[in-house]
Amino acid sequence: MPVRPPPAREQWLFGEVVRPRGPLGVRLRAFDAEAARAVPDVVAVVARGNFLAVVARSPEQAAAGAAALRPVWSDAGGRADQRVPRRRRIVASHGDAASALAAAPSRLEQTYRWPLAGIAPPAATAIADWREGELRVWLPDSRPGALRAELAKLLDIAETAVTLVCWHEGADMVDMAGGAAGASVSHHAAADAALLAQAVGGPVLVRFDAAAFDDAAGWIETRIASATNGGDPAGNVVAISAYQVTATPMPVESRPLASLQTGTPSALSDIRVDDDAALVPPYWIDHLEAVSTDTAHPTAALAVNPLAGAVAQVFARESHLDEAAALAGVDPVALRLNHLQDERGAALVRQVALQAAWQTPALRAATRDASAGVRRGRGFAYASVLDADGEQPMQSWAAWVADVEVDAFSGEVSVTRVTLGHDSGESTPSPPSRGGRAPAPALEHDIAEATRRLTAPAPSFDSWHVAPDAATALPATVGTLPPEVRVVGGLTTTAGLRGSAAATLPAAAAIANAIFDATGVRLREPPFSGERVRLALAGECAEDRPARRKRNWLLAAGAAIAGLCATVMPWRSAIAPVAPPEPGFYSAATIERGRLVAAAGDCAVCHTAPNGARNAGGLPLETPFGTIYSTNITPDVDTGIGNWSYAAFERAMREGIHRDGRRLYPAFPYTAFAKISDGDMRALYAYLMSAEPVLSQAPETALAFPFNLRPLMAGWNLLFHRNEPFQPDPSRSLQWNRGAYLAEGLGHCSACHSPRNAFGAEKGGRAYLTGGEAEGWEAPALTALSRSPIPWTEEDLFQYLRTGYSARHGAAAGPMAPVVEELAQLPESDVRAIAHYVASFNAPPPDAAALDRQARALEQRSATLARTMTGPADRLYQSACAVCHQSDQGVPMFGVKPSLALNTNLHGDKPDNVIQAVLKGIPAPPSNALGEMPGFADSFDDKQVAELVHYLRARFAPDKPAWQGVDQAVARIRGSASAAGHGAQ
Repeated sequence: MPVRPPPAREQWLFGEVVRPRGPLGVRLRAFDAEAARAVPDVVAVVARGNFLAVVARSPEQAAAGAAALRPVWSDAGGRADQRVPRRRRIVASHGDAASALAAAPSRLEQTYRWPLAGIAPPAATAIADWREGELRVWLPDSRPGALRAELAKLLDIAETAVTLVCWHEGADMVDMAGGAAGASVSHHAAADAALLAQAVGGPVLVRFDAAAFDDAAGWIETRIASATNGGDPAGNVVAISAYQVTATPMPVESRPLASLQTGTPSALSDIRVDDDAALVPPYWIDHLEAVSTDTAHPTAALAVNPLAGAVAQVFARESHLDEAAALAGVDPVALRLNHLQDERGAALVRQVALQAAWQTPALRAATRDASAGVRRGRGFAYASVLDADGEQPMQSWAAWVADVEVDAFSGEVSVTRVTLGHDSGESTPSPPSRGGRAPAPALEHDIAEATRRLTAPAPSFDSWHVAPDAATALPATVGTLPPEVRVVGGLTTTAGLRGSAAATLPAAAAIANAIFDATGVRLREPPFSGERVRLALAGECAEDRPARRKRNWLLAAGAAIAGLCATVMPWRSAIAPVAPPEPGFYSAATIERGRLVAAAGDCAVCHTAPNGARNAGGLPLETPFGTIYSTNITPDVDTGIGNWSYAAFERAMREGIHRDGRRLYPAFPYTAFAKISDGDMRALYAYLMSAEPVLSQAPETALAFPFNLRPLMAGWNLLFHRNEPFQPDPSRSLQWNRGAYLAEGLGHCSACHSPRNAFGAEKGGRAYLTGGEAEGWEAPALTALSRSPIPWTEEDLFQYLRTGYSARHGAAAGPMAPVVEELAQLPESDVRAIAHYVASFNAPPPDAAALDRQARALEQRSATLARTMTGPADRLYQSACAVCHQSDQGVPMFGVKPSLALNTNLHGDKPDNVIQAVLKGIPAPPSNALGEMPGFADSFDDKQVAELVHYLRARFAPDKPAWQGVDQAVARIRGSASAAGHGAQ
């Protein structure tokens, strides 16, 4: 049943836990608590055993406090991660596998690897609240296992005083507890948050990042050798005649790190999961040997769950059987059924194959279009294990058919459908309903999470995510949109509607087998990222790269020389037109990624005319050299880019060259778009080419001499353009690099917010982001040169970019308003990354209390001046402005009354933005708290506008000099607005 949500964000405190790099056996010897407490907004320093953390009122202050601690850790006592085998144990053996393999005419031997920590989110966030001796924890985990008991032990309270609130996207939060012991990344975050919440007596949010631990690296390796016979006497069935598996299972520790560091005993005694049973396949093979090689590894505490070893073995075994079937040219489902003596499991496999309309790979290959942009494939996998996810262990069966789409250009993998057969308990599997049984929400979530984690790319500066929530573990990647899920078989009452943890065991093998079916690429270790698939499709193997690097410098030098020649050549050759791609040519995941790329790049902002079709062009862009009209970028063949190849599109984006060879003007910011990564560029092309074509001929750009001579742009490019992709700064955080990539490349912030030289090129260096102009508006400085009366904080920047309004600075207006509308489509994490990057160009702001005091002082100053400022201008202000901008005036018209005393534009060096706002108004920003400001161009004459602007400056920025030339500026701006309106008709 639904339970209450976590406390409001305004009540949260934020925890930062400090842990040593390296082995977990080190001890905390000393730390500087006073230095940490001296950091503004630090609430507490918590130390217990080897556990050390800081709690503050913001994540930034918590991190600063943690850095100030400067802990000293003892030596690990010589304990190192040796991973040296200690002993070799034969788990199962019958027949003579070694002799059979040696004598077999056909033998397959491969090694499969599984991450020691499993395929789990590398980070997770949890919120804990301690009130009146009771603990409540919110965490993104639908299987908390024994976490409730562990937290009770950690805090030394009764288990009944602990409530776990677990949730997943699209479902109500529910109270959950109990189950098998298992530690996950979210459990580590929950334990940290619980300790800190108890220490401060309130809600604390903690983010746990597994990537921060060097010890987290490591793999469970499984080597399998098999041999196939010639089939039955009729030659119809190929069988596995010998099977030998050797694996290195790892011990699994159930307790969270906080429990280990505080020295808290486990709530459950002597928990250790035996992975030996997972080594034995559920198939009968005449000659079999399963060998376990034990190793010592000090990082077992970071293992995801007790089924980690079973997942690794199922992945290796089911992938190997698929390889064997492909090598022998037989159907992989038939091969398994030939060896499956368990009638219950065999019945489930047949049900799944029937409901999924399974076809042999040979039949699918006969109908496959190898030239298609999207390659589709199907994979099968099966598992039968003793499932310990409930109170009593029981046998569980699971079979998967996974359908995938792989983008042939980017390698992006999308799992589109999962047909799952799942049976657990003692009752007989029930027959499937017509079309399959609708999955329970939690089981559907588990399947979606499994597919997302398996196909998620490693976090990088061009990783795209969707649907982030501040309290979730990680947002889902664009390439792993939730698949359609169909469940068949018996979901019995003992398993419940949620299903057992074993239900997702075949996921990795099924997806890997489907990728092979679609592309011919065999991946023997997860994750199955688009980058790995793309490199494999391109024939690039990791082992070939060192040899290639020795000769690549010659190719790079040649490419640099060729690029320089291409830059200075006045004329470039045309690229032949191509036929538009057919519908369905690109995968839905690639198109969705492209949509986000287009939103980050503000494509529609410049390529959509007033009242025109989206991206159909025709918007007039005023430049110092004349008016330039944006072009139609819909896939219309006659007036748009419908016949542009990807090569032509990429050349335009990176070099500023039209398909027909003519030079483009840098009003189209190809100088910034050159930084876009290959993956994003291909996705953007896919998105634009998949849109609805619009027949719309944009006006021709006709600049005056000599600017109409496009070949001159070759010299301009030589001087001012560097066609180089974005290079992340390894000394900076991933968030900073993500923000830099979005701001410098796709977002092209400097196009408006940096000054330009006499040739129209952006100034860099110290002038970067120090202010510019756009469409008659002043683009203020984003650095320490900002004229804002109150320093911009990272949170202020985020609120402004996300909602179009910051209480301490004002509302987005002019060209910035549609940019905010586009940014509203991006994940919150991306907007925060941009804010983080921009904030790095400013000095650290004062603490929140100091900023609030400064704001109140500015408000009081303007209120005092108002009593002495009377006359016609004051009456204009009272009639047109006060009702919306003054909290003590009029009835509330909407939730927020923006303060003019804090408005950045009124403190600027030029009156242009204030005049623009008075004449044209401000459209309603995305935030529902604000309304639309009307324009007064038809209500006030030029003299009245000038009087009002002078009044606003004198009242709300009295420490600034009076603006000069206001009358002329009003006439100029009104005239340009009239001309633009006339031209748009």
